[in-house]
Amino acid sequence: MLNKHLLDQIEAVLSRLSIPVSVMDKDGGANLPAEVRASLKEMTDGVPQAMDGMLYMPVKQPAVILHCPEKLPGARDVLILGGALVTSLGSGEQHSENCYDVYRRALRGELVGAELEALSNEHLLPREMERCVMVFHMVQTGQDRAFELLRDITPMQDKDVLIDMDRHTVALIKDMTDTDTMDDLAQYAQALQETLMGETAHQMTVGIGRSRHTIDELRESYAEAKRAIEVGRIFQPEDSVYVFSKLILERFLMELPQDISAYYHSLLFNRKTMRLFNEEMLYTIDMFFKKDLNLSDTARQLYIHRNTLVYRLDKVQRQTGLDLRSFEDAVTFKILMELKKCGGEKLNRK
Repeated sequence: MLNKHLLDQIEAVLSRLSIPVSVMDKDGGANLPAEVRASLKEMTDGVPQAMDGMLYMPVKQPAVILHCPEKLPGARDVLILGGALVTSLGSGEQHSENCYDVYRRALRGELVGAELEALSNEHLLPREMERCVMVFHMVQTGQDRAFELLRDITPMQDKDVLIDMDRHTVALIKDMTDTDTMDDLAQYAQALQETLMGETAHQMTVGIGRSRHTIDELRESYAEAKRAIEVGRIFQPEDSVYVFSKLILERFLMELPQDISAYYHSLLFNRKTMRLFNEEMLYTIDMFFKKDLNLSDTARQLYIHRNTLVYRLDKVQRQTGLDLRSFEDAVTFKILMELKKCGGEKLNRK
């Protein structure tokens, strides 16, 4: 079965011919007259055959059938011309799909070394250039694949490549030539998310790997983009765009054994501090960190008096010994609090 994108391209080309030529996927031949279906095997590719006032012509690559009214002037010649144009499109599509398959297998680590080099040369794929991999993941796609939802709305440069990895996952190999920072890529991803939501009502999560120079290294960027999604969902569930290079602390914490995480988390969060760290207090501290330890900005955001915020922070200092207005103590508190997300939730309350 041909993909819809190729069929749309074929129909667009045929619409420019001087007479109306229609196209049908050979797999959809059930809609053809019985006489035509019975004669398909005997028909010669590229040769029009008249039946019941129509001309039918099978095209081998791609596997389609072209047809038009026989009585129209020049119908046979136009049908042959249409067949040549369609074959040219099909060959280009096949070549593209082969290129996509090389990239797909390279990202998965199925092609490495000499084999990847040979296939890259065969398909004229750039082996050296600055690129990174972005992974788009959608859980709910309905009847569509994630690739079909993203294909027509993703803005791409000439050397960008969009790869269908599976039903829910799409990889974008992004040319970094005109991209300065990872923040630019994050903004690109956020804009694409907004477009996707506006046009299809679907949501997605994005992971962004680090830039790589060779095609052989793209699998590392792909693995990083997937890891960014895994780690980001745990530590920053309110977000949906995750940059691997900005998750250094979170990745480090994920590497700690669960028992170690639980032990150090419990040094601060235990039975003695349960009443102190209620929902209101934790929300206050979280906002204080988001406002870069700025008392006035935090109080304004929380709609409380500055003295009320100071009172809460003093309370934490009295009971834990940590002054969250001090950068060093704030970092300590932040790390111990984050440990809960990577194993600390199974601690023994003391």
